Amino acid sequence: MSGLGSRPPGRLLWLDPVGGVAGDMLCAALLDAGGDLETLQRGLEALGLPGWSLHLERVQRGVFAARRFQVKGDGAPDAVEDAEGRRDDGHAHGHAHGHEHGHAHGHAHGHGHGHDLLLLPVPGATAPLLHLPPGAGPRPAPWAGQPDRSWAEIRALLLAAPLPPRARDRALAVFGRLAQAEAQVHGTELDAVVFHEVGALDSLVDVVGACLLLEQLDVAELVCGPLPLGAGTTRGAHGTIPLPAPATALLLRGWPVRPGRPGEEQVTPTGAALVAALARPGDPPAMVLEAVGTGAGGRNPPDHPNVLRALLGRPIAAGRAPGEGTPQPAATPADRATPTAVEVLAAQVDDLPGEHLPPLFEAVLAAGALDVWASPVLMKKGRSGLLVEALATAQTAEAVGRAILTHGGSFGVRRHPATRQVLDRAHHAVCTPWGPVRIKVGSIEGRVIQAAPEYEDVARIAREAGVPVPRVHAAALRAWGEEEP
Repeated sequence: MSGLGSRPPGRLLWLDPVGGVAGDMLCAALLDAGGDLETLQRGLEALGLPGWSLHLERVQRGVFAARRFQVKGDGAPDAVEDAEGRRDDGHAHGHAHGHEHGHAHGHAHGHGHGHDLLLLPVPGATAPLLHLPPGAGPRPAPWAGQPDRSWAEIRALLLAAPLPPRARDRALAVFGRLAQAEAQVHGTELDAVVFHEVGALDSLVDVVGACLLLEQLDVAELVCGPLPLGAGTTRGAHGTIPLPAPATALLLRGWPVRPGRPGEEQVTPTGAALVAALARPGDPPAMVLEAVGTGAGGRNPPDHPNVLRALLGRPIAAGRAPGEGTPQPAATPADRATPTAVEVLAAQVDDLPGEHLPPLFEAVLAAGALDVWASPVLMKKGRSGLLVEALATAQTAEAVGRAILTHGGSFGVRRHPATRQVLDRAHHAVCTPWGPVRIKVGSIEGRVIQAAPEYEDVARIAREAGVPVPRVHAAALRAWGEEEP
């Protein structure tokens, strides 16, 4: 790990999946929130893949003015419309293994063209895209002439590309989660997974583009609201496919979801992988809101806005109460150096079974304790027992004492005043090959002193990925060290 120094904690991003999540919707929302398209294109050229161009326009989705982001192949014919008036310009890609069901977010495009159109070409050529008239059966692969790419090939491509380290790690985490889900869906080994549509150029650009835009905007941590999951079925190259798609359902295990629109795929496998690998579920975090971006999906239904909103901001600084809308002066170095008053509560117990200790700790922390711990002691009459101690503020000490008495089996709690001196604390998210991990950072007067991965994140990712906890812990510290200036 490199030397610890000072650095800003980075931005927070909250995703509001009003209409759902897809890779192109996330790119569009980030561009609308302040990302630069030309910088994005230069970053994507590092992949060394010719034959594509970026297309950004303003569209309307219900009451929202939004941005629409598309990746087009060189030589693509003009878009055609199907019998329902949905535009199809060839992006009928599905997820891995050829599930060519039309994603509701731009994969059966139904947007009306607006103004502010920007098209950035990239030299190179690929075979023309093929179009079939309505009712002609499943559509061919959207990027004709594109090879199928295995997970090993995509991993090698990303590792070899001169991408920013955090953007590369995030992209690897996304495709790694996709590969894990597809391997489970099809009952195959991880390295045997072959991506078809998700391995095509547009999906590669969507995923890597989203990771580059997160880097552009200095996003350190992502949070996402409950995701809408459609029910029913859709048609694809393999026939009838249930919704949510099998890979999407596996990727979103443990995530809060809400009912979606019947028969519409509102969260695509790529969108699910981006969220599952890079974000955590939750409400908007405490932050100073700096920008709002709105990304459009392909369809424009009359009864709901098909958009993804991105709310971007800075974490609330030390010295400001969470939730306050007006910034307050940050604490001065003298303020931080001054020990703060606390109370220490202690109780001896000799009849508490070991399995009852975790519920006691949970109850004490829930009552407002700053910390709680237990030490073995030898009590009167020669009996072995535990000394349960907790740290509390003057405001929470009474409730913490009651929790110890209620759940600890003791007949009394001692209290005495104390002072403590603590490091300024902040969280910084880093990407491991299996997903994001929060690093708890401690500093004095802006100088970083300590950095440690959050155990809950490490344990959860290790459990989901089936890898040892020490391996995830080491990867998180290594990622922090690589980012540290």
